[in-house]
Amino acid sequence: HEISIVSAVVLKKVINTDLTFIFCDEKRRFYLIPSEKMNSKTFSGGAYQKEKELFLRQKAFYHKSLWSEKNLDLDCVINLIHGRDGEDGKIASLLEFFDIKFIGPRVEASVLSFNKEFTKLYAQSVGVKTLDYQMLRKSQKQDFTAHFPCILKPARLGSSIGISIAKNEKELDYAKDVGFEFDTDILVEDFKSNIKEYNLAG
Repeated sequence: HEISIVSAVVLKKVINTDLTFIFCDEKRRFYLIPSEKMNSKTFSGGAYQKEKELFLRQKAFYHKSLWSEKNLDLDCVINLIHGRDGEDGKIASLLEFFDIKFIGPRVEASVLSFNKEFTKLYAQSVGVKTLDYQMLRKSQKQDFTAHFPCILKPARLGSSIGISIAKNEKELDYAKDVGFEFDTDILVEDFKSNIKEYNLAG
């Protein structure tokens, strides 16, 4: 959530137009945040919960008062939520379901790109070379032969969270424990050093 807030603050500085800020907290509740309160203090101490809570209906976010309900006047929504919910297609699905216009990847693109295994399969299907990999499933006991050093990545997570490099069996066991803290599936590849890496980011 922290990096999502940073993205919103940066957008506020660079876009010279009226913006409405909607915050989605860890309980998946939406709040209307006044522009002047878009700062770290509002979120770090939970002060945002004093703001108007928002709800969804067809074509609109709305808030309730004692006697009425009022729709927000929005041209479209820009999805700035990083990680789960924002990048995995959940928010896109929600906005599509309620017919709210938004800027961001559609559901299918989000689902494919957020899951490292799905991304591998799609890349291979269109002729893009990828490293060989194995999948570990928390729900399954399976034979697994590691080639050290190897790198373990939670299948559905971003920002390098939960990623570990293992150089031996002891480090491998620890890396699996770390990975399964974040996801039920882990993608394992041989670790490659001295390579040029490209980062595509917004």
